[in-house]
Amino acid sequence: MSQILIGVGWVLFTVLLYQLSKKIYKLFPTPFTIPMLVATGLMAFLFIVLDIPYQHYMESGGGWIAKLLGPGVVAFAIPLYKQRHVLQKYVVPIAGGVLVGTTVAIASDFAIASLMGTDKSLILSSLPKSVTMPVAMSVSEQVGGVPSLTAAFVVIAGITGTITGPLLLKWSRVTNSVGKGIGFGCASHIMGVMRAMKNNEHEGVIGSVTMTLTAILTCLLGPLFAMMFM
Repeated sequence: MSQILIGVGWVLFTVLLYQLSKKIYKLFPTPFTIPMLVATGLMAFLFIVLDIPYQHYMESGGGWIAKLLGPGVVAFAIPLYKQRHVLQKYVVPIAGGVLVGTTVAIASDFAIASLMGTDKSLILSSLPKSVTMPVAMSVSEQVGGVPSLTAAFVVIAGITGTITGPLLLKWSRVTNSVGKGIGFGCASHIMGVMRAMKNNEHEGVIGSVTMTLTAILTCLLGPLFAMMFM
């Protein structure tokens, strides 16, 4: 019974910490105060200060949360269905952008990491870095990566895309909101979508649809690339 109560306590604490992080982001909306990054940082700080082993957290409530990653991936069908009219209207540019963007992201990851002689587990962990956290960690576990490392790569990819994305789009002379939304959604998952939403709602919706399709395609291509090249 005590183990169950401890697990419930960790789950509630994690949820409350994330809600606090969301409030911080509303007060100070910057790429460095996104809820996922702040919550992760606060949790890591707590573990270090109180000398709490990560394994203890995962064996308690953290493991319960991790088991929700699978259903979280399936739940992506809901926003995709709600925004089906957007997909139908821009099916060619979105599908093309997702296919090219996802393939290039995964292939370039393998190529660069292999040339640098990077450890196999590190390569596999960085493979799904461009998709949203639940999907990325699920794919990482499936292909033999380290989910905790993948989480770090996801945050780095999101922050990098959010900061450099507008500059690259401007340099590339991409002014169309559809093109911008596809770029943000494909390269920087939810962080990119939030950045696109700041520009305008239409761009954000395009980014959201793109992010969902990118996550689905990564679930298919990730294991395939791992089998072919690893």
